[in-house]
Amino acid sequence: MTNRTPSPRGMPLLDRGVGPLLMLPATLLVVVFLVGPFYYMVYTALTDLSFADASHSGSFVGFDNFRKLMRNDPFFWASFLLTLKFVIIAVGLEFLLGFALAFLIFRFVASQRLLTTLLLIPMMIAPIAVGLIWRLLLQGDFGMLTFYMRKVGLLAQNAAVLSAPDLVFPTIVAIDVWQWTPFVTLIMLAGMMSLPRAPFEAAMMDGAKPFQIFRDVMLPLLRPVIALVLLLRGIDAFKEFDKVFLMTGGGPGTLTELVSIYAYRVNFRNWDLGYGAAVAFMIYLVVLILCSVFYKAVYWSSRKPAAAF
Repeated sequence: MTNRTPSPRGMPLLDRGVGPLLMLPATLLVVVFLVGPFYYMVYTALTDLSFADASHSGSFVGFDNFRKLMRNDPFFWASFLLTLKFVIIAVGLEFLLGFALAFLIFRFVASQRLLTTLLLIPMMIAPIAVGLIWRLLLQGDFGMLTFYMRKVGLLAQNAAVLSAPDLVFPTIVAIDVWQWTPFVTLIMLAGMMSLPRAPFEAAMMDGAKPFQIFRDVMLPLLRPVIALVLLLRGIDAFKEFDKVFLMTGGGPGTLTELVSIYAYRVNFRNWDLGYGAAVAFMIYLVVLILCSVFYKAVYWSSRKPAAAF
């Protein structure tokens, strides 16, 4: 039989060299909606653009905004540290509760479809709707939860949860944990269900105890999934804005003014767009550095040899 060369009419489109042309629409969308705004933010951060001061018309000032941010802005650093506190506490609780729920479901629940469907409900609600729901539930005058908390003595008669200085921060943490613990549970449950059985069977044949199997077999195999969950939730929690803004607006005072809310205040209340762009860029830079360090640390530890039983 003779080899027949396929005709150009019968060749796939990718073999005709039109692959880059097919990628052009997606590339244009990325440039317009991601790359373009990012470079405009960097450019604006190097200017003194302000809609509240006519003398600041967007002149180039170099790194003056960044110098002010690093040296003379205690409000930025207070909001940044508060955001770190929020991320560490909220994501830590979400991971511990989500991992525990996933492990219990994986080991003791036979039919998991109904339970996993119910777990989806909090995380499927839009963050704006979550903020409005909890704001109404905790409203000081007619909130349902406020009424019952006062009735059982957990809250003073004239107090409101979202305006109490000692309760408002734990409340926003608890609401974030309520919404996003199911996400951690589902991802960890999927990771547990995809684990190979051979390492567990080998450990049982070697006489390993259940806790040893959990510590020396399951956890090392789950490290990539754990890293993914913590990275996704850490990045998302660091950018938290809508729920907190709707419930407290950053108050009372600045007790819940996360760094995203501070950036909003500088940009869209003070209309100091040059300095606000510098704040937004610093948030991006710090998140990028922290995520990179955390990611490398987790995967470096996952390459370490497993302990012997």
